[in-house]
Formats: sequence, structure tokens, C-alpha cells
Amino acid sequence: MIEEEVIIQVKSKIDKGDLSDIKELWEDYENTDFGRVLAWEYIFQKVYIHAALKKKSEICKWLETLYEKLDPIQKIGIRHSFSYGKYLLNR
Repeated sequence: MIEEEVIIQVKSKIDKGDLSDIKELWEDYENTDFGRVLAWEYIFQKVYIHAALKKKSEICKWLETLYEKLDPIQKIGIRHSFSYGKYLLNR
């Protein structure tokens, strides 16, 4: 599953704390042919929680801005991630 590959790559960038690399990688995936068919809500949820676990609040804030790009159904599916992510950041 290509989503798992994307998640692994983004998580490794999160571990390094390099937001510019994450932005570049995310944009590269969005602009590919298969970027239109990726389950972005699944990817978003996994990397957002990972960033929160690693206490990367700057990355979480950037990911929250990407939330607005998702369609309403996708937003409903991942909305619960924010409360859990904020809990992890403040723990």
C-alpha cells in the first residue's frame, strides 16, 4: 500500500524535526499522478498523531493548516485526531 510508504517517509522526517523537508515531500506526493488517489485522511491522521507523540508542535500546526484542504467527509473522519493530538502534545 503506497500510503504506508508515504507515512514511513514522513514519519522519518518528523523524527528529524525538519518541517521544510516534510513540506517538500508532502508537496511532491500531492503533485504525482497517484497523489489524487491516495487516502490523504489516513496519511494525515497517522503522521499528525506521530508528530504529537514526538512533541513536534510546529509540525502539528502545519498539518492542521492542511486539514482545510480536505473535503468535508475526510474532515469528519479525522476530526477526533486533533483532541488526541493536543492531549499528547500537552502530556
